[in-house]
Amino acid sequence: MSEITNPSLKNTVRNYFKSLGEDAPTWTEIHGLLCALAVGPVGDVDYAAVLELEVPEEVAAAMEKLRQRLVTQLLAGDAINLPCLLDPYQEDDGQDLASWCAGFMSGVFEDEAAWYQDDEAQTVDLMLPFILISGLDEDEELDALWENTQVVRQMALSIPELLEEFFLQFHGPDQGDETE
Repeated sequence: MSEITNPSLKNTVRNYFKSLGEDAPTWTEIHGLLCALAVGPVGDVDYAAVLELEVPEEVAAAMEKLRQRLVTQLLAGDAINLPCLLDPYQEDDGQDLASWCAGFMSGVFEDEAAWYQDDEAQTVDLMLPFILISGLDEDEELDALWENTQVVRQMALSIPELLEEFFLQFHGPDQGDETE
């Protein structure tokens, strides 16, 4: 089974970051980062550079295997299950959807230009829930949108489907990944 929940790999990553203390990313944030790196245009990943932390080779290798498992899931047509509730208003100190979205956005920021280069308008539309829920962008229009709880909750529920959309946008058959 290609699911990211492989206990050994997951525990290697989770335990390392837990050992770094409160300022280190949580498993939920790391999962968001790995999802962005799996669905997006980023190629080889230097996890230490992305996280701006020292990452032992064993932990980086486990993260890469987990990222590859996410890609395999998507290629098989399976949805990605997030390690948190799809509730944008739940706050759970690094274990909530806002933290997952912040982790996802850190993966986007790794090569932001590449995310927007092919179809900027579509990427902006698809990225809105991630940006809004992460709380990383302080914009009056986003603040007003946040007040519409029904729309924001619908956005949150659409995140697994949006991951598939991004994957197809960057890795679909019409992106030159397959030869005829």
